[in-house]
Amino acid sequence: MKFPSLLALETEQHAVIDLPFHGIHVVTGSPGAGKTVMAVYRAWALTTAGRDVVLLTRSNLLHQYLAQLAPDLTEALNVTTYHRWIRDFWRVRFQADAPQTDEDGWSYDWIEMQRDCILHKVTSTAQLVIDEGQNLPIGFYQLCRVLGVGVTVFADENQQIDGDQSTISEICRALALRGVPLVLRENRRNSREIAMLAYEFCKENRDEIPLPERTGNTPTLLKVPSLEYLLAGVSQYFNAHPERSIGIICRSTHLLRDIENKLTHLGLAKYTQAYVHDDRYRDAIDFSTRPIRIVSTASMKGLEFDSVFVPDLDAYTEDPTGVEARLRFSTLCTRAREDLHFALRGPREPAILSRIPKTLLVRHTS
Repeated sequence: MKFPSLLALETEQHAVIDLPFHGIHVVTGSPGAGKTVMAVYRAWALTTAGRDVVLLTRSNLLHQYLAQLAPDLTEALNVTTYHRWIRDFWRVRFQADAPQTDEDGWSYDWIEMQRDCILHKVTSTAQLVIDEGQNLPIGFYQLCRVLGVGVTVFADENQQIDGDQSTISEICRALALRGVPLVLRENRRNSREIAMLAYEFCKENRDEIPLPERTGNTPTLLKVPSLEYLLAGVSQYFNAHPERSIGIICRSTHLLRDIENKLTHLGLAKYTQAYVHDDRYRDAIDFSTRPIRIVSTASMKGLEFDSVFVPDLDAYTEDPTGVEARLRFSTLCTRAREDLHFALRGPREPAILSRIPKTLLVRHTS
């Protein structure tokens, strides 16, 4: 991401920085509206004002991305994940692990936690700034209200594509927000062509979202004979555009690893990083180097790349009328700033693309 300077921010973005330094605030907007940028600026502004600020998100990969996004701003910030914040907070206050409802340790007993905090009169002076806030469960926001922490949430329920998540209205109710959310309306990330394709998958909101003025290349669908053929093309693309970041977004960890190995054999190991949630190097992603990054759809939210390649279009076999499938595909499209390329190895396009006109998605055969 090319992080904008304070002077380059626009009027609706300055409205975020000008929010009061206390209380509850919710900021929403479509993908590309700059919510992540403004989350960093909001945390920076609160820190500058002397507040005890924590910038957090659910995704570990997005946490690393935020921590590296703007070194001049984030160096003084406490950037962490919501799981780490919850666990650290609970151990400090109760000298015990947070109550959980599953053996894996990823789901918390929010009712018991709220009761414990009320009985022991536990509060907090922290100011939480939350990016991709729709990813967090509603119980977390209810706990924040019990603790009396200041919260600024940046969220987009059109990227609510997994199970244990919250809508904007649920977040507002849980936090007892007074007033209405602040809305960032302009898409500052995608080219007009990419945005037009993405909006095809969220038609119920399309008329409310202004199209970007910046134009670029029409997204493409390439029918390829093999994965090796596609990755040879990615290698050529990288050599022709070494200044661009490239995101390869996969649905499965198996394919992610396979692509990483094949790019290594193509001599691109020193330019490539892959993120896998259970890998021992999962906390060592460097967004300032290695411009080719391989990630899963589960980790893609909040990220952006100059160019995006989707190598496994054949894997998108779910019902195209389902809201979850359409929102996932829209979110996938909006990760790309300049170029978006889909690769198909099977005989026919998945149903989710079958009605997309050629004016929005150019089809090529290898």
